Amino acid sequence: MSRVREVIIAVVVAAGTSVPGGAQSTQSPALTEARQTVDAARKEIAAYKAAGGAAGLADHPAIKWDAALWAYRERYPRSDAATLATAEAVRLLVGAELWDRAHARTDSLEPDDPAWARVASPIYDEGIARKDLPTAIERLSRVAAQATTPSIKSPVLIVLARAYRRHGDYPAAIRALETAKAANPAPLVVEEADGLIYEITYLRAGLPAPAIAGKPRNGGRAISMDSLRGRPVVLVFWGST
Repeated sequence: MSRVREVIIAVVVAAGTSVPGGAQSTQSPALTEARQTVDAARKEIAAYKAAGGAAGLADHPAIKWDAALWAYRERYPRSDAATLATAEAVRLLVGAELWDRAHARTDSLEPDDPAWARVASPIYDEGIARKDLPTAIERLSRVAAQATTPSIKSPVLIVLARAYRRHGDYPAAIRALETAKAANPAPLVVEEADGLIYEITYLRAGLPAPAIAGKPRNGGRAISMDSLRGRPVVLVFWGST
C-alpha cells in the first residue's frame, strides 16, 4: 500500500491542484513558469528521441534545456521554482546519458541546498541505468551525512534506502529509513519510511508469503496461502472505488 500512497502523494504535489481539506493550493508565477519550461523540454526531447536522436551526443537538446532550467537558480534562488528546475535539469542530463554534465551540476550543490530533496532521485536513476548503485549510494550517503536541514536530509535518506534495497543491503536500507524518521518525524516521512521498512522486512523476494486468506469470487470455500504452500501461486492485487 505504501507504493499507492507514494503515487497519490506525488500526483497531488506535482499537479498542485489540491491540498488536504479540499482547499485549493496556490502556485507562484515563478513555479508555474518553471513547470512550463520543464514541459517544453520534455516535449522537445521526446520528439528528438522519436526522430532517432541518440543519447550522449553534443547536440542533444537536454544541453540547451539544462542551461535554461539552471538559470532559475539565479533568478529565484532557493525557491520552489529553483528546486524543481534544478532537479529536472539533472534528470534530463541523466536521461540523455550526459553523465559528466550531470555530475558537474550535482557537485556544485551545497549539502543543504533545497534542491537535494528532488535531486537525490535522478542520482539513484543514474545508478540503475549504469548498473552502478555503489557509486550512487556513496554520493547520496555523503549528502545525507552533511545535510543538516530535516526537509532535505530525510528525502535523501529515503532515496538512499531505496538504493540500498535494490543493491540487496537490507540492513543498511532499514538504518537509512530509521535515520530519516529521526531526522524529520513528519507524518508523511514516517509513513513512507515505515511502509518501506515493512516491505523490506516482510515482502521482499525470497521471503515466505504473508498469511493471506479469503473467499473466491465464485463463492467457494475460503482459500489461504497455507493451504497452497508448496504449489505455484500468482497473487494479483487490485482495488476499485
